[in-house]
Amino acid sequence: MDAVDRVVAQDALLGTRFLVYPQVPHLSGYATPETVWISTPPDLIRSGPEDHRIYVRDSLLDKEPYDYPYLPPFVGEIFPPAEAGFDGHFDQLSLTSRQFLSAHAFASVSRVLDIWESYLGKPIVWYFAETYERLEIIPFVDWENAQSGYGYLELGRERGIDGGNYPYALNFDVIAHEVGHAILFSLFGTPAGGLTQGDFGPFHEASSDLVSLLSFLNFDSGMDRLLRHCDGNLLVLNELNRIAELTGDRQIRLASNARRMSELTAEIHDRSRPFTGAVFDTIVDVYHAALVHEGLADERLLGIDIKDVDQSDMQRISDFTSRAFRARPFMFKSMLIRARDEVALALAQAWPRLDADDLTFENAAATLVDVSDRVAPALAEKFEENFRWREIL
Repeated sequence: MDAVDRVVAQDALLGTRFLVYPQVPHLSGYATPETVWISTPPDLIRSGPEDHRIYVRDSLLDKEPYDYPYLPPFVGEIFPPAEAGFDGHFDQLSLTSRQFLSAHAFASVSRVLDIWESYLGKPIVWYFAETYERLEIIPFVDWENAQSGYGYLELGRERGIDGGNYPYALNFDVIAHEVGHAILFSLFGTPAGGLTQGDFGPFHEASSDLVSLLSFLNFDSGMDRLLRHCDGNLLVLNELNRIAELTGDRQIRLASNARRMSELTAEIHDRSRPFTGAVFDTIVDVYHAALVHEGLADERLLGIDIKDVDQSDMQRISDFTSRAFRARPFMFKSMLIRARDEVALALAQAWPRLDADDLTFENAAATLVDVSDRVAPALAEKFEENFRWREIL
């Protein structure tokens, strides 16, 4: 076996390389994608791309979004598929090509699956597996939306305030959120009374936002840029708590919010905010506790109520973190990784224990507190405190 063959064989053990933007490429600092490894080895990924769990079909002509009874598979004419390079990897595609849209969407979905299968400790079986073996991705529809449905993921585009079109196939946040819905349906199903029953819909939205947020934190370059941009203070507006960033300094939702259950409207996304906020607060609480425990931040940091900070509190937090972060950025990163993994592991243990027919925010929060005690007792305490402040428990 010559040197080239040895490199190819070693790469196959790692999976297949793709380029993925951790955040939309028009966001400052994210114009260069990160190289990621998808768990499927090169010899099992075909042009498209497609593998054993996902395939891409890029419609050549304008396609209407799927709507029951019109469902996959798509059988119309398609653009030439994305092809691997001579080494079996897909990181050689031009970033401005149509094929890169397909490869980016495929890799983003695969990345989210790999991350959450790792936290779950088992493969995710699609909830539509009795009908479709694989998820179909339509990487571009001329439509200002994106949707995850029974056997498919369709990605439209954002109409920017500058008049330009920004495809959601390059927006990892949007893709991860939609894949989050599919993962959750696969883990605890749907209620007999329908998706609008009780807290089911808002809880799904909150949990899908958390899939997106925690998946972003598994990008090495994304985490580096995040911490540099905010000098270690996660409470300032940043790419972590601004879910699905858009053009013109906008986002779809904020994970960092002060909404309580008694303050909500009937709108499904508004009703999701207290749960998302409680989990985000817990990530920050665990992160802050780790910083103080390791001597990286002043212990007075723990005396600030992050759920109700004012401008003076925000400045104090920045004072506690900025100088220390600049001196020891990799230690801050390791503390954030610890917080990320503790919270993600707790969610991954809680979701399969939920009953779709009896799903309330209170039941979900109680389950999360219970499983968190096995992950880390201090984590359970933080979850309970934050859920109570949000009036969920």
